[in-house]
Amino acid sequence: MAGKKDLMRTPLRILGCVALAAPLLATGCGGDARSDGELVISVWDDGREETSIDVAAREFEKANAGVTVTVKKTPFDQHLQALRRQLGTGQAPDVALTVLGYGESGTSRSLADKGLLTDLGGASWAGEIPKEFGSVVGDGSKVYGFPIDSMAIGVFAKKGTPEPETFSDVLTRCRDAAADGKAAFAMAGHEASKMPHIVGFALAGSAVYADDPAYDEKRLKDQVTFAGTAGWVKAVERYKEMVDADCFAEGAAGATREAAARALGEGEAEMVVAPTVTLPLWQAAAPDETFTMFPFPGADDPARVRVPAGPSSGLVVPTKASAPELAKKFIDHYAADRVRYTKLDGAVPAIPAGPDAERVPGYAAALEPYIQDGKTSPIMDQHWPNPELITAFDGGLVKIMNGGSGPADVLESMDAAWTTKAP
Repeated sequence: MAGKKDLMRTPLRILGCVALAAPLLATGCGGDARSDGELVISVWDDGREETSIDVAAREFEKANAGVTVTVKKTPFDQHLQALRRQLGTGQAPDVALTVLGYGESGTSRSLADKGLLTDLGGASWAGEIPKEFGSVVGDGSKVYGFPIDSMAIGVFAKKGTPEPETFSDVLTRCRDAAADGKAAFAMAGHEASKMPHIVGFALAGSAVYADDPAYDEKRLKDQVTFAGTAGWVKAVERYKEMVDADCFAEGAAGATREAAARALGEGEAEMVVAPTVTLPLWQAAAPDETFTMFPFPGADDPARVRVPAGPSSGLVVPTKASAPELAKKFIDHYAADRVRYTKLDGAVPAIPAGPDAERVPGYAAALEPYIQDGKTSPIMDQHWPNPELITAFDGGLVKIMNGGSGPADVLESMDAAWTTKAP
């Protein structure tokens, strides 16, 4: 998500270096020679002292005499921006953490399209990847990333907040909240927030994928267009209906993600549409509150409601890794104990531990039946090869908030940015 991951990992989000060039130095661009048994893992910094990768690295060292693991961290945005350049050089890390699918130049499918990643399809865990994740972690014949965690998009609210059950209920709640001087939904349209398209995804899940679950495959084959798809037209029209119903606060188009979190925490907004992995952002704004999640009702018929869901972050092995076999061994080590490791990050593994295993964290239990019953849609930009597409979608929705664009303009700009391969 593209975009998806920027919102999803940066509350915390995930995170130093001051200049863009700094990550190149921080991840070993100095050209220093590696000794045998040395493994370098490049990850983004999420602000915590220790993550599951740190714990796994320490335990991997302990289990493998003579092996030294170095975990190098840089801020999220810098990490993704630098990763593609690093992987094309002789200073690539052995293992890298990235966002799975398409969406940005440093995500797994974008890197794989450039021949920069090793096929991991021979690993034992590869055969356990849920079928619906296949086109995100690989291209159908190869597997380019080990999916660490999964995410789903729904509505966060403080415990006890009444849940709207239909899209008509959503609009009513918006009007009622506005009459009380509040916003029904926290929103931030600032360029770096990536929040408008998350609402767009929630709307498209019900409007597009309830009728055509294979829509993304058709779009990748240029068999359909966004502007020519009735479901996409309806999704963006409904976004405009939300704007017209004052679902978002005045000035939300220019607000930051942090401002949106404060609005939710202080009660100025009642709810927020967001991915499961963003809980720390909202919790930090109201540490004494308990937050829960429920599905966003993007339709008036409850049977049409879909929850966008998919794998989130993953581990990849660059084709120019200095220690590719050791890198694969580390990923196998993480995969074997993935339930415990992802729990350290407050997440659940993307590869379920069994048929009855949780697919979402406990606070999002209301989303579980949708996922278990297959009432889901993709995290859409994971299937959009050109990073400019999510920029066009997000920017177009902000223009609607500012009264300067219409649904047709947004969808036509997305079609104009479309490519079937990562540029």
